[in-house]
Amino acid sequence: MAAKNVLGIIFSNAYDEALPELTALRTMGSIPFAARYRLIDFPLSNMVNAGIPQVGVITKSNYRSLMDHIGTGKPWDLSRKREGMTLLPPFNNPDTGIAKGRADALYGCISYISNSKKDYVLLTDCNVICNMDYEALIKATEANNADITVAYAKGTPPAIKNATELIIDESGRVTGTSTVDCYSSSVNYSLKIMLIRRTLLERLLHEAHGANIVELETLFANNVKHLRVFGYEEKGFVRVIGSLQNYYDISLELLKLENRKQLFTSESPVYTKVRDQVPAIYGIGAKVSNSLVADGCRIYGEVENSILFRGVTVEKGAKIKDSIIMQDTFIGENSSLECVIIDKAAVVKPGKKLCGASNYPVYIGKGIVI
Repeated sequence: MAAKNVLGIIFSNAYDEALPELTALRTMGSIPFAARYRLIDFPLSNMVNAGIPQVGVITKSNYRSLMDHIGTGKPWDLSRKREGMTLLPPFNNPDTGIAKGRADALYGCISYISNSKKDYVLLTDCNVICNMDYEALIKATEANNADITVAYAKGTPPAIKNATELIIDESGRVTGTSTVDCYSSSVNYSLKIMLIRRTLLERLLHEAHGANIVELETLFANNVKHLRVFGYEEKGFVRVIGSLQNYYDISLELLKLENRKQLFTSESPVYTKVRDQVPAIYGIGAKVSNSLVADGCRIYGEVENSILFRGVTVEKGAKIKDSIIMQDTFIGENSSLECVIIDKAAVVKPGKKLCGASNYPVYIGKGIVI
C-alpha cells in the first residue's frame, strides 16, 4: 500500500478545552510552539514527508488564525489542482450541526471522505508533538493486514480527556482498551493517531450516527474485538499537550539539544508558514543563554532558558528567565519576567515584575498591556 492511497484527516479543534487560555481566540492547531511553529505543522509535515497527497483539516470554531497560517497549503506542497489541502468547516452535512465529538465531526464530512476514493484514512489530532514516520505506520498496517492500526507510546499517560490504554498481545494485536489517568503507572497509551480502511470507517460512522455515538474512542472500543486492530509503537520524542502547564513544560524541554535533534531532523523536516523577516538583532550588552530566539527579535537585555517568537523586543535592562514570549510582544526597560507565558502582541511596561513558578507559570493574554 502506497501513501498515495491514504487520505489524511487532522482534527484542529480536538482538546481545545484543555488549554482555554491559548484557545480562547484560536484552535489547538494554531497554538504557537517552539519559537516559529504552530501545532498543526507537526501532523501536516509528517503526512507530507510520508507522501500523503490529500489532507483534510476539520475545524469547529475560532479557525480564522488557522486559515491565515495554512492558507492554500503551499508551505507543505499541498497547494495543488487535484487533491492537496482542504479546510473542512462545520455544517458540511445538513444532518449535523456543530460537532459534539470526533466521530460526529467525521460524519459531518463523510462525503469528503467517500469522494476521496482512497484505500485508507489517517486520523490525527494537533496536540501530539512528534516527528513520526507515517510511511512505516502504513507499511506495518499492510504487513499485518490490519483493519486499523493505532500509534501508541509507552509511559505515563497524558492528562487529557479520554486518555486510552491499549491492551496489546504478544503479536502486537490490540485486544482491548481502557480509560486511564495521568496517575497511572507506565502503560501503552494511545496517541490518537489511527490508520483505518476507508470503507470500514464509513460504515462505522453511519452506525455511530444511528446510535448517537459522538466520540471516536467509544466507537473504537465497541469494535476493537471484532476487527483486526494492531498497535504501532512510536519510540522517538513524543509528547501530548493536555494543559497550560503541560504546554510550558514541553516547550522548555526543547531547550535541550538532544530533544531538538529528535524532533527536528533533516530527513523529516517540519514545515511552517514562511515569514520573511530580518535576523534577530542583539544589541550591545545583550546576554542570551540556552534559549530559542526566532528571526525578527531585537534583544538589548538578558534572556535565559526561554523561548522568544518572531518580532519580540527586549529592551535594555530587562531580564527574562524560564519564560515563553510569543510574537510581537514588547518587554520594556528594567522589567523582570520569570516563569511567564505571554501571548502575542502584549506589552510589559518598563519596570514591571512578573514572577510565576516552574509548576505554576503566569499567563498573560494576547494584546494585554501590563
